[in-house]
Amino acid sequence: MPLVASPAYLHINYEGRRRTLLGQWQRSVMPFEMHQGYACLLDAAHQYQCRYWLIDTTRRAAGIDAADVFWMLDVFFPQLAPRLGGTAYLAFLMAPNQLAGVLATPAIPPLPAGQDLPYYLQRFTDEAAARLWLRKCARKARAQRVR
Repeated sequence: MPLVASPAYLHINYEGRRRTLLGQWQRSVMPFEMHQGYACLLDAAHQYQCRYWLIDTTRRAAGIDAADVFWMLDVFFPQLAPRLGGTAYLAFLMAPNQLAGVLATPAIPPLPAGQDLPYYLQRFTDEAAARLWLRKCARKARAQRVR
């Protein structure tokens, strides 16, 4: 599929065969740019009715700020299910040093686990592993609909 309209600091592409939305951050961003970029991702996902996202943050050299994480948890993630019509699955691709920084920052909460949330998140340092996780999530979601 063609590239989706997006700001210069974020490339968005819908991979129709894989039914995956790919968001690739091109540089570190200011909070307002991050908010704007995620709004563009959500608009594209809504356009394609895509609930499986691969978000590549490896080019965002700056560390992930706890305030940004809380904005995502409190403001952004709650918008996903109503706009997309179901549970969203987000695989975050990070550089190893980014992931280490996130895990070492006490102000950033661990990933939600075992909760009944309308989204699932996972962090990866390997794109193949991230894509495999998204495929498994899609298979599991299809199997649950069949029951």
